This record gives sequence, C-alpha cells and structure tokens, in this order.
Amino acid sequence: MNKDLITQTLKTYFIEKGKDLKVIQRYLSIKHKLILDEKLLLKRLNSIN
Repeated sequence: MNKDLITQTLKTYFIEKGKDLKVIQRYLSIKHKLILDEKLLLKRLNSIN
C-alpha cells in the first residue's frame, strides 16, 4: 500500500498506539481538514493488513 497520509496515520495511531478510529477521524479533521467516514477508515485498515 502506498504511504499516503491516511495510511501513515492508521499505522501510527491505530496499529502502533492502539487509538480508536473516532480519535483518528477527529485528528484528521482537525489537523489536516479531512472529513472521512469510519467505513472508509475500516476499509483502508483492512487493506493494510
């Protein structure tokens, strides 16, 4: 998988640090102005594994 912003964020915060997807959604919306659905994040997470 390419190392884009969403993939890097999921690897860092979900896989390594064990954060919740809601926390990751909030981080992406505040820090990078990205509004993402939780289903999209789950799909991206499944493609990483």
